[in-house]
This record gives sequence, C-alpha cells and structure tokens, in this order.
Amino acid sequence: MTRPFYIYGIHPVLEFLRTSPRQVRRVLLSESARDQKLDEIYQLARDADVQIERVARNEFERIAGDGVHQGVAVQMAPIEYADIDDLIAKAEEKGEKPLIVALDQIQDPHNFGAIARSAFAFGAHGLLVGKNRSCPITGTVIKASAGAIAHLPIAQVTNLSQGLEHLKKKGLWVVGTLAERAQPLASVDLTDATVLVIGSEGKGLRDKTEKLCDFRAHIPMPGNLGSLNASVAAGVCLYETARQRSSQDR
Repeated sequence: MTRPFYIYGIHPVLEFLRTSPRQVRRVLLSESARDQKLDEIYQLARDADVQIERVARNEFERIAGDGVHQGVAVQMAPIEYADIDDLIAKAEEKGEKPLIVALDQIQDPHNFGAIARSAFAFGAHGLLVGKNRSCPITGTVIKASAGAIAHLPIAQVTNLSQGLEHLKKKGLWVVGTLAERAQPLASVDLTDATVLVIGSEGKGLRDKTEKLCDFRAHIPMPGNLGSLNASVAAGVCLYETARQRSSQDR
C-alpha cells in the first residue's frame, strides 16, 4: 500500500470520485473557487458519503504547493497495488493479448504519471513497478496521469527481474527499449502477449533487466537526438503496439 496523500485538480479528482470513491477520504473545496465542475464534484462526494470541507485559499497553497489545484483537493486512502497475475486476468477478461508496461526504476513522478496516461490511452492492461528505487504513487503522479491511474491496475514487486521472469513463464514476451544496439521498434512483433520495459531517466535499462528481454527495440530518429525522454519513448512504443494490434484485427 501507499501512504495517504492528497491529489488536486478538477480532472483527477473527478476520475477518482467517478470510478473509485471508496479511496477518497475527504474532499476539500476552496471557498473562493467557482467552476461548474466543482458542483459535480460536490454532488459526487455527497452521493458517495464522502466528507466535504470548505477551505480557505491559503490552505490549498499549503497542500498543493506550486501545483495548479483549481480549487479542489482530496485526501486519498492508501492505494492498494494489484497482484501481478491480476494484470493478465484483466486482459483475459477482455479477450485480449496482455500488454503490460514495466518501469525499470523510473524515479520522476511526472514521467511515471505520463507513462500511466499513455498506457491507459493505448490499451495497456497495467503497470509493473519495482519496490525499490522507483517513484511511489503520489499526488504528483496522479495529476500527471490526468486521472488514468484511477483506471489502470499497478502491480508492485520486490524484485523487478523476478516479476519479469514470472511473466515470461506465463507466456509473455519481454521487449526492452534501448537507445541503440537494438532492432527498429516497427520490426518487433508486438501483437502477442507483451511486456514493454521502459528504462530509467538517463541510465536506461539495467544490465540484469536487459538480459531478461526476449527482444530489444529502439526508436529510429532521423533527427539524431540521441534518446527520448522515458515517457515520450513509452508513448511511441505504446502507439506502435496499438497500431500493430489494430492492423491485425482488420
């Protein structure tokens, strides 16, 4: 479980009240805020029997820091991580080949949130993260995900390598993303049960993680930039996976 924390901003708050109201402990509304969607938040909270408090603006500045809170914040109960096999089960329930995104020591909360947003947008069935040296789920992560984490199961394992080995035994192919020494992304078959592994900011995949990969892919870049931000690379890989799977279904 994660520790209790606050999330803020109209869209993330709405997503959790719509989909997971049991995880919301109380809603804080700014006394000065005026927005039609705040009325919807108020009504959803009342319907879910969630405590609602009107709070002075300076209290929001203390909770949200430099973030754009839009006059609303909620205190969340600890978010429970899913079991790794739940991610596979979710795909099976939909009659789809599993697509899981594994994060190899992603530490920036904005990257974590952006990857979660892309994963949900392109049909991934969940995220897999290691327990150590990885960004925890925080209000910043949820804000950056635009509420996607309310919909996307996240499994946490003590050892990412063991988690990947478990998924390989379940029949998933592990595809690691590298800046070089790999085949072009479009040439990798991503239509089967797949784990996309995204490396950390700056360092990329660890050696022991790379050794577990069945395929190694890179994103060709005519601009010769060197490498992409982790969340951007994840978005490109997820789009290519969705493209291949969509073409196969036609």
